[in-house]
Amino acid sequence: MFMKQLACIFLFCLLLSGCEKPFCQKETSDEVSGIALRVVGDGTYLAYQEGVGDLNRNGMHISTETEYQQVFNYCCAGRLESIDFTQYDVLGLSTVNRGTRSTYLRDVQIDEKNKKVVYTVTERYCRRSSPVLGQGNFVLVPKLPSGYTIEYIRNQ
Repeated sequence: MFMKQLACIFLFCLLLSGCEKPFCQKETSDEVSGIALRVVGDGTYLAYQEGVGDLNRNGMHISTETEYQQVFNYCCAGRLESIDFTQYDVLGLSTVNRGTRSTYLRDVQIDEKNKKVVYTVTERYCRRSSPVLGQGNFVLVPKLPSGYTIEYIRNQ
């Protein structure tokens, strides 16, 4: 009887160890897709204002140089990269890191039929852990058409 129980425990452990997310098996890196051209900044850009907190928690659309300077005044005003806002916009959506060895997929799609832009941030991680770090997830996109709404989605 003891041997059967031991065999069952061994099989159970074997099954559990085979159930890791695929991101545990291979090294992955941050990616952008859809119309997102690249991540803006060096990963430390933070849209923050004292007394208000994270300005980017509900999503953010930056379409002018003035907005860009104001949004990042707290963290990195002296070291912002140059962006031509006649050709590009910046989208952002804050997330809190919820896992170990996290990477991000930042996808921006245009739904022309519904005149909508959908920005989805997906965190890919090996194992769930307690939140530690935040990400602004700012991406450069071609100038968005006027009259379009923006939907922000977090997949964590």
